Amino acid sequence: MQLQSSWARGRAAAILIVSAMTCDGSMAQSTAPAEKTVEVNIAARIALLEGDVTIFDASKKKRAVRVSDHLSEGESIVTGKDGELHLEMEDGGFLSVRPNTKMRIVKYQAKGEDSDSAIFGLLQGSFRSVTGWLGKYNRANYTVRTPTATVGVRGTDHEPYVIPAGSTEGDPGTYDRVHAGGTYIKNAAGRTDIGVNQSGFVSHGKTDRPRVLKEHPKFFRAARNDHVFKAKHAEVQSRIEKRREERRSAIRDKLQQRKAGAGGRAGTAAQQRQDARDAGRNAREAQRTERKEQRAEKVQDAKAAREAKDAHEKQRVHRDREPRERRRD
Repeated sequence: MQLQSSWARGRAAAILIVSAMTCDGSMAQSTAPAEKTVEVNIAARIALLEGDVTIFDASKKKRAVRVSDHLSEGESIVTGKDGELHLEMEDGGFLSVRPNTKMRIVKYQAKGEDSDSAIFGLLQGSFRSVTGWLGKYNRANYTVRTPTATVGVRGTDHEPYVIPAGSTEGDPGTYDRVHAGGTYIKNAAGRTDIGVNQSGFVSHGKTDRPRVLKEHPKFFRAARNDHVFKAKHAEVQSRIEKRREERRSAIRDKLQQRKAGAGGRAGTAAQQRQDARDAGRNAREAQRTERKEQRAEKVQDAKAAREAKDAHEKQRVHRDREPRERRRD
């Protein structure tokens, strides 16, 4: 299947509810109370989806997905015996989830900043990961947590693997196979570095120290779509600088747009307040003008009434005078 670039479709963020597994990768109980809605980051875009694959959102609900959909921090992945999921990570890296795996994207931020980080919880099974700029610039913030150990990276193509207690697949514990770069496994008893073409192991016992194995365990075998990993490490490394700067630029542009929008909204509100003040002044001026006109009308009416009264008085005097003048004649 042709894999498509996810960078143009990347987003800084999405709204989801956090918690489908605990921080060490174990599944949370279904009776746990739902937590408050918070803003989380997009972690990856689905590039391939085959077989039995189930996605649980951060509120522990199954979510239907398809190729090109995004996964976010807080979401969990469960694959069946024929399930396989390929993810194009937001830091330019690539991750393939193997069959019979239970894992969670505990935390993920890829903004091209010093605070970028990735924490994966792996309860059972395996995935293969080619790290992007997180493995190069933020390696201290990139970890895979299993029930009893932590795997860290140094710009790496690697395969962590967890065999739970009671399994017949091999000795229970945390494994990691390195294809390129380097990793380490650590627990309360110590830390061991794993080099290229080496595999490391630590049992689930808290007092056992991690160690490098003499040979790769047989359960580390290629998945049916592992041909995509040919030269994948070199391909990822060649483009992460550009992608990191593109992400930084996209975030800067988004912040500027938000500021411009906030400024525009503030300007609109100020204009609305000014328009309201102008309307108030105009209304008050109209009232004053109306009162002046009413007073002028009253004065004019009073003057007209006086003139009419004077005219009426003159006519009465004239009528009274005419009879007297005729009698004289």
